[in-house]
Amino acid sequence: MPLAFHPDETSPLVAALLSDLGIAPGALDLAIDARDEMLGFLVDSFAGDRDRALFGYFRSGASIADSLGQVLRWRFGPLGRVGKLLDFASGYGRVTRFLVRDLPPERVWVADVYADGVRFQEERLGVHGIVSAIRPEDFVCAERFDAILVTSLFTHLPEERFVAWLRVLLGLLAPGGMLAFSAHSPEVLPPGVPMPETGIHFQETSESGSLAKSDYGSTWVTEGFVRSSLDRAIGPGASLHRIERGLCDFQDLYLALPEPGTDFTSLDFHGEPQLSFERAKLAEGGRRLDLGGWAAARSGAVRAVEAMLDGERLAVASELEPRPDVAAFLGGERHLRSGWNLACPLPPGASRTAAVLRLRVVDGRGRPQPLWAGSLESALLAGSRQDAERLFHELRQTQDLLTGEKARAAVEAEALRARIQAMEASRFWKLRNAWFAVKRGIGLTEER
Repeated sequence: MPLAFHPDETSPLVAALLSDLGIAPGALDLAIDARDEMLGFLVDSFAGDRDRALFGYFRSGASIADSLGQVLRWRFGPLGRVGKLLDFASGYGRVTRFLVRDLPPERVWVADVYADGVRFQEERLGVHGIVSAIRPEDFVCAERFDAILVTSLFTHLPEERFVAWLRVLLGLLAPGGMLAFSAHSPEVLPPGVPMPETGIHFQETSESGSLAKSDYGSTWVTEGFVRSSLDRAIGPGASLHRIERGLCDFQDLYLALPEPGTDFTSLDFHGEPQLSFERAKLAEGGRRLDLGGWAAARSGAVRAVEAMLDGERLAVASELEPRPDVAAFLGGERHLRSGWNLACPLPPGASRTAAVLRLRVVDGRGRPQPLWAGSLESALLAGSRQDAERLFHELRQTQDLLTGEKARAAVEAEALRARIQAMEASRFWKLRNAWFAVKRGIGLTEER
């Protein structure tokens, strides 16, 4: 089968990522099928930079598997207690390859509408495969599962399909089982797009180049809509819990259990931190790299930000600085101390194009999460772009200010003209002008 990435291929960024994740070379199947649309989407997102797209592909797969592993451990304890797991809408195994590191492949099933993707995972990962269907009523599965994980399917479904797939998947759970699925919240709607009162917004647009947009578009939902959909699917009384931005700090993660009254308070969830990379400049004649930005976690905490170069730690910021703008943006004072600055001494002869720079956020568990990787040159370019964006923003603000001042001056001038016109039209003003005319006529004043 044709591969977009072969396990024997060399990628400095992927090698660095695996090192950060504590995965030994050869311990993870890195093969990516050439038909995997997710990799193509990421290549486009990174403006054709394939190495950074590969880093994003594997990093996001590991991050999602970590989030799902946390909720599985909360529900079942050690993952060895999970009897059967279904990774539904699994694509070509971006997440599954990480799940089978903790679960025996013989206890893992995958399902997807892409038959080639199912076959790829069967052959490469040793899991069981089920070819899925576009319509829920056409999906046939005789198995029952302790856990069903659904990543980025409900983010693409129109309303009736949303409810119908909930009904089908919840019906595949064994007693005591759990469904975990992701969804887009209104918070990540495109700017200017309102959320309808129904609680769901569906657009016929997606990154898929092979599925009909009416079947697989883009969907945003409120928590209230998800709750009502769950009630429509299996009746009232089921337990539902939402983890805000629980997957990759972007998609909400929902846990649904058919049983009522589930207590979720013991779930100590640590989501992927958010890293904003705002500044990158060389100093001291190129002997030092100065970096800055902010980091925050919606679930859990941020302990530190680290800069690594070719496996060596250059600098660490463990005391984060106050950023009121970030606290306002994220909507909580707990995010006030989120600013980071790193002064990174560069080793002599460090290559601006070949050396691998990584930025890691140490989360509340003490686990370093690599969130940015690239060359020194790409970091400097990113910093220059940020500078340009800031300058453009400041220019726009100045232009808006000048436009506002000009508009206010025009309004004030017009108001003054109106007052003068009103004054000149008044009876007092007419009498005043007549009196001055009399005074001028009899020589009592030289005013004209």
